[in-house]
Amino acid sequence: MSVIISYNGAFVVTRQNGDMKDNYDGFYILDTRFLKGVKLRLNKDGVLIGSSQDGPRKAYSHFSIEDKVVLLRKREIKNNWAYREELQFYNTSNGKIDLRIEYVFKVPIEDIFEVRKFGGQRIRRRIKSSLGKEGEYSYSGKDRIKRNLKIKTNMRIEKGLAFAEITLEPFKKEILYLEFTPQISKEELEVFLTEKSPILSNVVSTNLTWLDRTFEGAIEDLTALTAYTNYGMVPFAGIPYYACPFGRDSIITSWFLLPYYPQYAEGTLKFFAKIQGKQFNPVNEEEPGKIPHEFRFGELSHSRKMPFAPYYGTVDATPLYVILAAEYLRWTGDRNLIEELKPNLTAAVEWILRRLREGGGYIRYKGGFLANQGWKDSIEGIPTEDGTHTKPPVALVEVQGYAYKALVDAASLGLTSLDSKMLEKEAKALKRRFNRDFWCNGFYALALDGDNVPSKVVSSNMGHLLFTRITEYQKEIAERLFEEDMFSGWGIRTLSSNEKAYNPFSYHNGSIWPHDNAIIALGLASIGEKEKAKTLSEAIFKAAKFLPNSQLPELYSGLESEYPLLCPRANAPQAWSAASVFAFLTALLGLRVEKELALSPLLPEDIRVSVLIRFKGKPYLIEAQNREVVRFEEQNI
Repeated sequence: MSVIISYNGAFVVTRQNGDMKDNYDGFYILDTRFLKGVKLRLNKDGVLIGSSQDGPRKAYSHFSIEDKVVLLRKREIKNNWAYREELQFYNTSNGKIDLRIEYVFKVPIEDIFEVRKFGGQRIRRRIKSSLGKEGEYSYSGKDRIKRNLKIKTNMRIEKGLAFAEITLEPFKKEILYLEFTPQISKEELEVFLTEKSPILSNVVSTNLTWLDRTFEGAIEDLTALTAYTNYGMVPFAGIPYYACPFGRDSIITSWFLLPYYPQYAEGTLKFFAKIQGKQFNPVNEEEPGKIPHEFRFGELSHSRKMPFAPYYGTVDATPLYVILAAEYLRWTGDRNLIEELKPNLTAAVEWILRRLREGGGYIRYKGGFLANQGWKDSIEGIPTEDGTHTKPPVALVEVQGYAYKALVDAASLGLTSLDSKMLEKEAKALKRRFNRDFWCNGFYALALDGDNVPSKVVSSNMGHLLFTRITEYQKEIAERLFEEDMFSGWGIRTLSSNEKAYNPFSYHNGSIWPHDNAIIALGLASIGEKEKAKTLSEAIFKAAKFLPNSQLPELYSGLESEYPLLCPRANAPQAWSAASVFAFLTALLGLRVEKELALSPLLPEDIRVSVLIRFKGKPYLIEAQNREVVRFEEQNI
């Protein structure tokens, strides 16, 4: 089992004993693995007796050495992105004990895509080493970025080995340490991390210990995934595969957190404005106005061997960016930021309009580096009713809803310099043809293929239409999502269990994604389906109660089982899964912005909640139980 610690863009993956022996184990920052292959060797037999964590940044492993010595192996990521290990030896006997300690390690300075074996690219590196009282490994990359690793230790050091011999006096202790500090030159990076520390205070408390732990764990996960960039605070997507800014993930996470932590939306809007598309580039799929899919900091991306600095292969991030800006304005009243971003928002809406024209009335994709370019971006994620892949160019059901809401929001809130009446007209026309072409007598098709033939499979994607208001069949969607083939008891499946492509342990074809369910819950609450929003929120909270560490991973199985079952490939922590608990709370509270702040709770009967939110720059305390608002008042903070 892996142990992950993370802080401000840096993370470490080890085994429970602290060694790094699995494929993804290592010390990473900015998409570079600086350390791997760590193994602690002693001249006496040791047994692991336990492991624990203290928040997202610290981990401990406890050993008994021949029943005479206790070893505490402490691992921590420091403020300057240094990874520090302390080996604390305690002699529990009344005799002297001699120990030889060897700490084996490798310094690969390799790209995350090489670790993942993704894309088939590899670089042969000549890493220079300078070893003495302190060690340093240095490498100048093909992207002209220098990446160094400095090592401080009170052990003797050779290439790939630190060692020491100690004598423990009776009932005394000795401490050895190693500190690995990465250094990356920033001159070639347009966006980078700063050393400002992300601090999140928990704003939610309940009367249930297990539910409090779920919210506390979500804060820990978000803290682990929060990075301070030179443009603001941005949530990275997930560890270990996606520790970088992701368009849709960062945007949806920030949307979920808006009533509680609006600084995420501000940072995310600014960050992606800086790397918004400016030209047509078929290599990285850049287009004017397009919001990127992801931005990578590693050598393969910045040397252009991989198209990820940034990569634009997504069709949902751009309308979602406009939606986030609209929600940010509603919640904060910060018109200044919207005016600052108006050229970016105008370019984003122009991208939507252009792609609607080019796609015969719909936003479509043909596939590129990623075959599928919505949130279900796995190669098998958009099936037809016979289980085969939908033929491109593909028009995804939820993306048309996002486009509709983006146009409506841009028009009603004056987000762009475009004519509002024109945007309203385009939105109405999209809504008419969408309900004509996607409705399949009881549900909406997952997608239209290149010949406008609908993929008539029942999926969770249509649940995203509820918050967008594009659908003329709100009640029918709500009912369909809670039939037995879609609702497992632990949440709504990504795909109906009646479909040929169904696999409850797959990435997108039958598993349960907390963020997917959270979007649906917000939509249900927005159309007045409060009982269903409550049922869905209860199901996900119940799953969190039973999952390890009360943590919501990226996804879990869609099986009807007595216990929610994990899927092996799921990232944990995952930002939008952690943030989803706040979205469910928003839905349960009926919290929304109309002209003013509105509140109409429907909480499970056994839950009483106290939460601090922010609205237009002011803090408000809300206490609620069942349908009752017990307290709602502005706070002096």
